[in-house]
Amino acid sequence: MRSFGYTDPAFAQVAELAHVLAGLVFPPNRQPSAEAGMRRAMRSLRINDPERLLRAAESPGEAREAVLAELTIGESYFFRDSAQLALLATEILPVRTRDHGVGRPMRVWSAGCASGEEPYTIAIMLRELGHASSTLILGTDVAVPRLKAARRGRYTRWALRGVSEERVAKWFRRNGNYFDLEPSVRDSVEFRALNLMHDDYPCAQPGVAPYDVILCRNVMIYFDLPTVARIAKGLLDSLAPDGWLLLGASDPPLAHLVACEAVMTPAGVYYRRSDAARRPTPVFQWPAQVEKPAEWIDASNRITPSASLPRRPIDPAPAIPLSAPAALVADDEMVAAYERADYAAVESMAGLALSNEAADPSVARSPDLGLWILYIRAVANQGRLHDAGELCARALETHPLAAELHYLHATLLVEARWYADAAIAARRAIYLDRKLVVSHLLLGDTLTRTGDANGARIAFENVMTLLADVDPATLVEGADGVPAGRLRQIATLRLGNLNADASR
Repeated sequence: MRSFGYTDPAFAQVAELAHVLAGLVFPPNRQPSAEAGMRRAMRSLRINDPERLLRAAESPGEAREAVLAELTIGESYFFRDSAQLALLATEILPVRTRDHGVGRPMRVWSAGCASGEEPYTIAIMLRELGHASSTLILGTDVAVPRLKAARRGRYTRWALRGVSEERVAKWFRRNGNYFDLEPSVRDSVEFRALNLMHDDYPCAQPGVAPYDVILCRNVMIYFDLPTVARIAKGLLDSLAPDGWLLLGASDPPLAHLVACEAVMTPAGVYYRRSDAARRPTPVFQWPAQVEKPAEWIDASNRITPSASLPRRPIDPAPAIPLSAPAALVADDEMVAAYERADYAAVESMAGLALSNEAADPSVARSPDLGLWILYIRAVANQGRLHDAGELCARALETHPLAAELHYLHATLLVEARWYADAAIAARRAIYLDRKLVVSHLLLGDTLTRTGDANGARIAFENVMTLLADVDPATLVEGADGVPAGRLRQIATLRLGNLNADASR
């Protein structure tokens, strides 16, 4: 067996075991972090040899649980992804109460709950909204050690970052350096070990009602697409007919993998069972400055002729791509530093500006998209792709509908040679902004790398369709100064290479 990025072949075998047991996938760029997790498990188990770790993990027990816990990210915090929580509180829950009344208990499942922050957040939120007595909340995770911590309900200040002091005082009790959750909240959540890859899902059990809301955020990123499709089907089948499935901003889109209804909201894409399409789709209240994405790609992802750009020049692109409603609040000094490639200075200034915004309670809006993009690009241009990816994930939590961020995420994944995931991120950018030409071009390149020649051909043809009537000298948004004519040449060349390969 090839060990790829592992320092010992036994680590590669442990990774393969984790794939068989839990569906976890570790491409080459993730293998160093996977090995670091295995070594943490070895230290906790007092094992000093990778072969011994492999033998111990092959049987159910403490070693296997430690490995699975270390190979998945268990870090979370309370009231994470405020946009999703706000949509739950202001749109989904009121509609559900209107349709069913308060007599029928609402059922919520947090799949991949880590150490409990997410289901406990839901429990607190529902109490604040007056739903405490009519709610059943389940938290599940594959990592048994994290479930033990969740049941304890004891957290550090880090898990409460961003939570107001009033909320902390109301729902937690200080215990030295720790914060203990109020007992009634702790006791309102049931925790259960569950392997999404193999175990029966909760609603498959006799007498268990389906769920109104299922949260499975930042879990699908660990699986390959066939596993994602299988898990997604199980989650959707666990929903009530009018239930909702919420994923994280970095999770792969489901619409092309499994039968479902994808509903675009101001907080991202939510999913319902496919039979939900027979009922009217809720109309969510979009901020006035946000334009809902147009639907003009058919099932094959091919752009229709009517979708081509209007017969007018595209506005020249700025140094960094920004969506129309996003204002770049970075000062001239920061932009100048970026243009002269002083990326360390940009990182320092942008990071400080974002920290100041987050710390200022008078700032009611999310941290500025333009600052995030500057920050991420500056870090990436210093060669720190992992750090840039982490920043991108954070930015996507507050700007889930920013096509530019998803495109930037895709470019980072390409640089890391993680092509299948880059294709997912590029498709997500296209879903949000069909006219973002660079996303189609990037998608074609990534699909070529993964062997999907037909999909790549469609992506390159989309580039040519979008630019068919554009002046060749016109700069295209997000293309870093590359004109439309050059992008057409690139797409034409790529198509020629694909056709030549097909004729061999």
